[in-house]
Amino acid sequence: RRAIAERLSKSWREIPHVTTYDAFDASALLERRRRLSGDVGESVPIEALIMRALAPVLARHREFNASLDGDQLTLHGDLHLGFAVDGGDGLLVAVVRDVGRKDLGSLAREVVDLARAAKERSLTRDQMTGATFTISNIGAVGGGYGTPIIPLGTTAILSIGRADDPVVIRDGGIHVAPMAPLSLSYDHRVVDGVAQIFHALAE
Repeated sequence: RRAIAERLSKSWREIPHVTTYDAFDASALLERRRRLSGDVGESVPIEALIMRALAPVLARHREFNASLDGDQLTLHGDLHLGFAVDGGDGLLVAVVRDVGRKDLGSLAREVVDLARAAKERSLTRDQMTGATFTISNIGAVGGGYGTPIIPLGTTAILSIGRADDPVVIRDGGIHVAPMAPLSLSYDHRVVDGVAQIFHALAE
Protein backbone atom coordinates (compact mmCIF):
# COMPACT_ATOMS: atom_id res chain seq x y z
CA ARG A 1 0.00 0.00 0.00
CA ARG A 2 2.89 2.34 0.83
CA ALA A 3 4.56 1.65 -2.54
CA ILE A 4 1.28 2.32 -4.39
CA ALA A 5 0.84 5.61 -2.50
CA GLU A 6 4.38 6.76 -3.26
CA ARG A 7 4.15 6.07 -7.00
CA LEU A 8 0.71 7.66 -7.38
CA SER A 9 1.78 10.76 -5.45
CA LYS A 10 4.94 11.10 -7.57
CA SER A 11 2.91 10.77 -10.78
CA TRP A 12 0.37 13.37 -9.65
CA ARG A 13 3.11 15.82 -8.64
CA GLU A 14 5.27 15.47 -11.74
CA ILE A 15 2.87 14.88 -14.62
CA PRO A 16 0.46 17.65 -15.76
CA HIS A 17 -2.67 15.52 -16.03
CA VAL A 18 -5.58 16.29 -18.32
CA THR A 19 -8.63 14.00 -18.40
CA THR A 20 -11.07 13.98 -21.31
CA TYR A 21 -14.40 12.18 -21.26
CA ASP A 22 -16.53 10.54 -23.91
CA ALA A 23 -18.79 7.53 -24.33
CA PHE A 24 -19.19 4.92 -27.04
CA ASP A 25 -21.91 2.55 -28.14
CA ALA A 26 -20.78 -0.77 -26.67
CA SER A 27 -23.37 -2.88 -28.51
CA ALA A 28 -20.88 -4.52 -30.89
CA LEU A 29 -18.28 -5.03 -28.14
CA LEU A 30 -20.74 -6.69 -25.77
CA GLU A 31 -22.25 -8.84 -28.51
CA ARG A 32 -18.83 -10.04 -29.61
CA ARG A 33 -17.95 -10.87 -26.01
CA ARG A 34 -21.20 -12.81 -25.63
CA ARG A 35 -20.57 -14.83 -28.80
CA LEU A 36 -16.94 -15.56 -27.96
CA SER A 37 -17.81 -16.58 -24.42
CA GLY A 38 -20.39 -18.99 -25.82
CA ASP A 39 -17.84 -20.43 -28.24
CA VAL A 40 -15.20 -21.13 -25.59
CA GLY A 41 -17.61 -22.04 -22.80
CA GLU A 42 -16.38 -19.43 -20.34
CA SER A 43 -16.53 -15.68 -19.89
CA VAL A 44 -14.07 -13.76 -22.06
CA PRO A 45 -12.62 -10.82 -20.09
CA ILE A 46 -13.68 -7.47 -21.48
CA GLU A 47 -10.09 -6.26 -21.02
CA ALA A 48 -8.93 -8.65 -23.76
CA LEU A 49 -11.39 -7.20 -26.28
CA ILE A 50 -10.40 -3.67 -25.32
CA MET A 51 -6.72 -4.54 -25.79
CA ARG A 52 -7.44 -5.99 -29.22
CA ALA A 53 -9.32 -2.79 -30.17
CA LEU A 54 -6.58 -0.53 -28.80
CA ALA A 55 -3.69 -2.13 -30.69
CA PRO A 56 -4.34 -0.51 -34.12
CA VAL A 57 -5.45 2.78 -32.52
CA LEU A 58 -2.24 3.17 -30.53
CA ALA A 59 -0.18 2.18 -33.57
CA ARG A 60 -1.63 5.25 -35.32
CA HIS A 61 -1.46 7.57 -32.31
CA ARG A 62 1.97 6.71 -30.96
CA GLU A 63 2.24 9.65 -28.58
CA PHE A 64 -0.16 7.75 -26.29
CA ASN A 65 2.17 4.72 -26.32
CA ALA A 66 5.25 6.62 -25.24
CA SER A 67 7.58 7.56 -22.39
CA LEU A 68 8.86 11.02 -21.49
CA ASP A 69 12.17 11.21 -19.62
CA GLY A 70 13.23 14.81 -19.11
CA ASP A 71 13.02 16.30 -22.60
CA GLN A 72 13.48 12.91 -24.32
CA LEU A 73 10.26 11.45 -25.75
CA THR A 74 10.36 7.79 -26.78
CA LEU A 75 7.59 6.53 -29.05
CA HIS A 76 7.40 2.79 -28.44
CA GLY A 77 7.12 0.39 -31.35
CA ASP A 78 5.87 -2.44 -29.14
CA LEU A 79 2.63 -2.31 -27.20
CA HIS A 80 2.79 -3.61 -23.64
CA LEU A 81 -0.62 -3.04 -22.07
CA GLY A 82 -1.05 -2.81 -18.33
CA PHE A 83 -4.45 -3.48 -16.80
CA ALA A 84 -5.55 -2.76 -13.27
CA VAL A 85 -6.38 -5.74 -11.05
CA ASP A 86 -7.64 -5.81 -7.47
CA GLY A 87 -4.86 -7.65 -5.64
CA GLY A 88 -6.62 -7.66 -2.29
CA ASP A 89 -4.41 -5.05 -0.62
CA GLY A 90 -4.86 -2.53 -3.42
CA LEU A 91 -4.80 -2.21 -7.17
CA LEU A 92 -1.96 -3.84 -9.07
CA VAL A 93 -1.12 -3.36 -12.72
CA ALA A 94 -0.42 -6.59 -14.60
CA VAL A 95 1.23 -6.29 -18.02
CA VAL A 96 0.40 -8.13 -21.23
CA ARG A 97 3.38 -7.80 -23.58
CA ASP A 98 3.40 -7.46 -27.36
CA VAL A 99 -0.36 -7.03 -27.58
CA GLY A 100 -0.22 -6.12 -31.27
CA ARG A 101 1.23 -9.54 -32.12
CA LYS A 102 -1.36 -11.65 -30.27
CA ASP A 103 -4.79 -12.87 -31.28
CA LEU A 104 -7.85 -12.40 -29.11
CA GLY A 105 -7.74 -15.94 -27.72
CA SER A 106 -4.16 -15.51 -26.54
CA LEU A 107 -4.96 -12.15 -24.97
CA ALA A 108 -7.98 -13.56 -23.14
CA ARG A 109 -5.99 -16.45 -21.66
CA GLU A 110 -3.18 -14.17 -20.57
CA VAL A 111 -5.53 -11.67 -18.93
CA VAL A 112 -7.25 -14.47 -17.00
CA ASP A 113 -3.91 -15.96 -15.88
CA LEU A 114 -2.47 -12.61 -14.81
CA ALA A 115 -5.64 -11.61 -12.95
CA ARG A 116 -5.57 -14.92 -11.08
CA ALA A 117 -1.91 -14.44 -10.19
CA ALA A 118 -2.68 -10.95 -8.89
CA LYS A 119 -5.41 -12.25 -6.60
CA GLU A 120 -3.08 -15.02 -5.41
CA ARG A 121 -0.30 -12.45 -4.85
CA SER A 122 2.04 -14.40 -7.10
CA LEU A 123 2.71 -11.87 -9.86
CA THR A 124 6.39 -11.56 -10.67
CA ARG A 125 8.18 -8.24 -11.04
CA ASP A 126 8.42 -8.83 -14.78
CA GLN A 127 4.63 -9.27 -14.95
CA MET A 128 4.10 -5.89 -13.26
CA THR A 129 6.62 -3.69 -15.08
CA GLY A 130 7.20 -2.33 -18.55
CA ALA A 131 3.69 -1.16 -19.46
CA THR A 132 3.60 1.42 -22.25
CA PHE A 133 -0.13 2.18 -21.85
CA THR A 134 -2.68 1.20 -19.19
CA ILE A 135 -6.39 0.41 -19.10
CA SER A 136 -8.61 0.35 -16.03
CA ASN A 137 -11.99 -1.35 -16.17
CA ILE A 138 -13.79 0.49 -13.41
CA GLY A 139 -17.06 -0.75 -14.86
CA ALA A 140 -16.29 -4.11 -13.24
CA VAL A 141 -17.07 -2.53 -9.85
CA GLY A 142 -19.97 -0.41 -11.13
CA GLY A 143 -17.98 2.73 -11.86
CA GLY A 144 -18.70 5.24 -14.59
CA TYR A 145 -16.47 8.19 -15.34
CA GLY A 146 -13.24 8.73 -13.40
CA THR A 147 -9.96 10.61 -13.31
CA PRO A 148 -7.33 7.86 -13.65
CA ILE A 149 -3.76 8.71 -12.63
CA ILE A 150 -1.11 8.12 -15.29
CA PRO A 151 1.40 5.43 -14.30
CA LEU A 152 4.96 6.68 -14.15
CA GLY A 153 6.92 6.04 -17.32
CA THR A 154 3.86 6.33 -19.60
CA THR A 155 1.88 9.18 -21.14
CA ALA A 156 -1.73 7.98 -20.86
CA ILE A 157 -4.26 5.71 -19.19
CA LEU A 158 -7.78 4.80 -20.34
CA SER A 159 -10.59 4.05 -17.91
CA ILE A 160 -13.71 2.22 -19.13
CA GLY A 161 -16.89 2.48 -17.09
CA ARG A 162 -19.99 0.31 -16.85
CA ALA A 163 -22.28 0.50 -19.88
CA ASP A 164 -25.85 1.57 -19.19
CA ASP A 165 -28.81 2.02 -21.52
CA PRO A 166 -29.66 5.69 -22.04
CA VAL A 167 -31.93 6.96 -24.77
CA VAL A 168 -29.83 8.30 -27.65
CA ILE A 169 -30.74 10.11 -30.84
CA ARG A 170 -29.14 8.62 -33.93
CA ASP A 171 -29.90 9.29 -37.60
CA GLY A 172 -32.94 11.29 -36.58
CA GLY A 173 -34.43 8.44 -34.53
CA ILE A 174 -34.68 7.62 -30.83
CA HIS A 175 -32.82 4.49 -29.72
CA VAL A 176 -31.72 2.74 -26.54
CA ALA A 177 -28.07 1.69 -26.65
CA PRO A 178 -25.51 0.50 -24.08
CA MET A 179 -23.22 3.52 -23.81
CA ALA A 180 -19.90 2.91 -22.05
CA PRO A 181 -18.10 5.86 -20.40
CA LEU A 182 -14.48 6.54 -21.35
CA SER A 183 -12.07 8.63 -19.28
CA LEU A 184 -8.66 9.22 -20.84
CA SER A 185 -5.96 10.89 -18.74
CA TYR A 186 -2.86 12.01 -20.63
CA ASP A 187 0.35 13.92 -20.09
CA HIS A 188 -0.30 17.44 -21.40
CA ARG A 189 3.41 17.94 -22.07
CA VAL A 190 3.10 15.29 -24.79
CA VAL A 191 -0.52 15.37 -25.93
CA ASP A 192 -2.59 18.47 -26.72
CA GLY A 193 -5.97 16.82 -27.35
CA VAL A 194 -7.67 13.47 -27.82
CA ALA A 195 -10.45 13.97 -30.35
CA GLN A 196 -8.82 11.70 -32.93
CA ILE A 197 -8.12 8.81 -30.60
CA PHE A 198 -11.65 8.88 -29.17
CA HIS A 199 -13.07 8.79 -32.69
CA ALA A 200 -10.82 5.85 -33.54
CA LEU A 201 -11.84 3.98 -30.38
CA ALA A 202 -15.52 4.49 -31.13
CA GLU A 203 -15.00 2.92 -34.55
